[in-house]
Amino acid sequence: MGKKRPIRSEPAWLDPRNDRKIPYTDAELDRLTDDQIAMMADTAAWRDLVAEFGKRRARETVKQRLAGRDPNSLINWEPGGPRH
Repeated sequence: MGKKRPIRSEPAWLDPRNDRKIPYTDAELDRLTDDQIAMMADTAAWRDLVAEFGKRRARETVKQRLAGRDPNSLINWEPGGPRH
């Protein structure tokens, strides 16, 4: 008989061992951006962003904010050691 795995009360996506180790690709960020915009398309926040910056720049803003949430993104990278 093989070893039984312990029953866990938390889903696998909460396990830090399953965290993503690489940054999102541009294609993945584009998909996340499209999904985020679709969710917020009927909100005043999206309409205000588009009115102020235009649709293309508003989309780039959403994409940059999503990339900034990714802890593996180079946007969040800080060099170690002394700075020159």
